[in-house]
Amino acid sequence: MPPVEQAKVTRTPGESDRLRRRITIAGIALIALIIGADAYEGWQDYRTAIAANERVQVALGRAIAEQTARLIQEADLVLSDFAAWRESPEGRQADGAQLRERLRSDVGRLAFVHAAAITGADGALLATTQDRPVAHRSLHDRPAFTVPQQAQGKTLYISPPFTGMHDRTRTFALSQRYEDRQGDFAGVVVARVAFDYLADFYAAVDISSDTRIELVRTDGVTVVQYPGGGQALADDDFVRRVHRNGAVPRELLHYASEGGQERLTVLRRIDGYPIVVVVSRPMAGVLKPWVDQQLGGIARTFTLVLLAALLLLGLRAALARHDRLGLERLALERRLAASQRADAVGLLAASMAHDFNNVLTAIVGYAELAGQSLGDTPARANIERLLAATERARLLVRRVLTFDPHRSLSYHPLPLEPVVREVLQQLQASLPPAVTVQLRGLEARAAILGDATEVYQVVMNLCTNAIRAMSAGGTLGLSLEPVEVRETRELALGQLRPGSWLRLSVTDQGVGMSVEQVARAFEPFYTTGSAGQGTGIGLAVVRNIILRMNGALEVDSRPGSGTTICVYWPSVGAPVPPARPGRSEGRGETILVVDDEAELVTLAEDLLASLGYEPVGFQAGQAALAAFTRDPTRFRAVLTDERMPGMRGVELAARIHTIAPHVPIILMTGHRNTAIEVSAAKAGVGAILDKPLGLRTLRAALDRELAPAVAF
Repeated sequence: MPPVEQAKVTRTPGESDRLRRRITIAGIALIALIIGADAYEGWQDYRTAIAANERVQVALGRAIAEQTARLIQEADLVLSDFAAWRESPEGRQADGAQLRERLRSDVGRLAFVHAAAITGADGALLATTQDRPVAHRSLHDRPAFTVPQQAQGKTLYISPPFTGMHDRTRTFALSQRYEDRQGDFAGVVVARVAFDYLADFYAAVDISSDTRIELVRTDGVTVVQYPGGGQALADDDFVRRVHRNGAVPRELLHYASEGGQERLTVLRRIDGYPIVVVVSRPMAGVLKPWVDQQLGGIARTFTLVLLAALLLLGLRAALARHDRLGLERLALERRLAASQRADAVGLLAASMAHDFNNVLTAIVGYAELAGQSLGDTPARANIERLLAATERARLLVRRVLTFDPHRSLSYHPLPLEPVVREVLQQLQASLPPAVTVQLRGLEARAAILGDATEVYQVVMNLCTNAIRAMSAGGTLGLSLEPVEVRETRELALGQLRPGSWLRLSVTDQGVGMSVEQVARAFEPFYTTGSAGQGTGIGLAVVRNIILRMNGALEVDSRPGSGTTICVYWPSVGAPVPPARPGRSEGRGETILVVDDEAELVTLAEDLLASLGYEPVGFQAGQAALAAFTRDPTRFRAVLTDERMPGMRGVELAARIHTIAPHVPIILMTGHRNTAIEVSAAKAGVGAILDKPLGLRTLRAALDRELAPAVAF
């Protein structure tokens, strides 16, 4: 090769050094970039972990505070009622035995009350619910007596915790004073609340193992702590210091050090009572998943740094893949947290639905009976308004129960237009003067497959949110129209597949939402409103219902430009009108009625009697089964509650059918779920009626179950 050509292809030593320096600089820059990116991601994950824990603890504190408030309010009401009875002529003349029986029936019936007692003005015990003599026993030196004695007015006193001298049971006392006819102090009524009851409730709440829960008086005294043992969270005088600085706030987040360990404490005040709920968790437990993630990130970064010197392009691809996986993992964690919160709310909703619907059953039943007796009079209108209010209460329970994943639903063809008009009729009374409503397309006759109550909740929640967004006024637009979809489309929630759909559009001229707010709008407890404007569960209810109905939802919103939410439901044929029943009144047939609540037995007997039947009521499944066994031919049908102590309604139905397989059995329940339906089908139950139970519903069920036999 000629010398001149060799000079063209050979690198000089200076060129090689420059290349090595460039590679070294590029490698160092890439390493710095990788380390910086991982550090930034770790910081973002840290902030996300802190914010998520704050949301969870605030939600937990609110849920526990609501349950505790119900407990204290119920105890306060019962003690006040007992004190009022004691002040009555009957109560003043009652002897010790009568006082004891009254205590047991009024106060001792509460599940959380371990024992109850009443004293005279000198503190001497007059009666207790326990099987121990009261002679020479006194509470004159106990705070449960001395504080109400010196109080001005009838306020509920909450004592520090203590262990009973004889029963060794850990409790705290709730006491209420009562007065004589001259208004002078006459004694106190005391209820001891069992720690075990609250511990069982807290244990049922899905909390982390390092989370601690306390009920603390505003003077800093800890009343209940869960889990038991350990140092009380209020020992640092946190609640006392907050109280000293002014009124205890309704809700407070507080970071503090305890024994060299930083903790996040959420304080939630119970309105109307000198007690707060304190939920605390150590930051070490909150950050442990984040620390574990960062340790893994460090190892991963070290590997990437070693590979960076050998294969820069491969490292960049690996880094991009890592970022993608990190975002997917974060999205999965958020969905898991949302699912856990929804499960906790569902557990609380299911636990209250049965008792609340029992109360509504009594109200609805007696209101309907009263309406029948009044006839066409002005008072009848008041009864109709009362029934309308109970219907709103029933819908409120159904709204809460949308968070229960185990509840049972029955979908059938449903026209949308009547539901939308019903929502608008409800909204007219509370519509702000500056807001107008514009309707379009409500003459569409297409139907969907769904539940009327659930669809009502979807439309009502969307309209309510739209009205709240227009604080300065505007137009609320609703349109209903059929849509034909040719190609599959992914929406903000769900998927549109080819076929016929029915679209409901709700439009407002409010403040609008950012992209980030739209992404989080359907999360439980998330709200863009200020304190007191919504709970953040309305759109979460909408999300649950739409997904359950195989629907889809699209959101179009920009800050300052309003919001349009379009809900899509699969369209079905028009609903078939229900067939007319074969009968409407009884002919003196004997109906066996079973319910563990005496007032509901009486109500069912009155309803059946008004329909022309001969009811026979029992408060226990065993007694009803014994009566049926003695004379199976006496009873034409059985109407039984499901949730009863000793023997549940499904078990009673199964035993009755072993004696008389063809006797129709109707089951009543305050909270229906899939498990109840499966068990009822196995036991041969002919119909399941949801509480609150109305006269029309009962008549229709009896018509269906007894019509074939009557036709014969």
